[in-house]
Amino acid sequence: MLHLPPGAKRDLGRLITRIDAEFERRTLPEPNYIELAMFGWWWTRMRER
Repeated sequence: MLHLPPGAKRDLGRLITRIDAEFERRTLPEPNYIELAMFGWWWTRMRER
């Protein structure tokens, strides 16, 4: 995927986790927001393995 230093990956993970949490609070997100949330979901699943 992305070749980033460990610190950047951790920050990106935090950002995506925050986006994912925000997405779960919203019932009708903006269309382009869905892609970010799906990426966040995928990212967290990949990180758990």
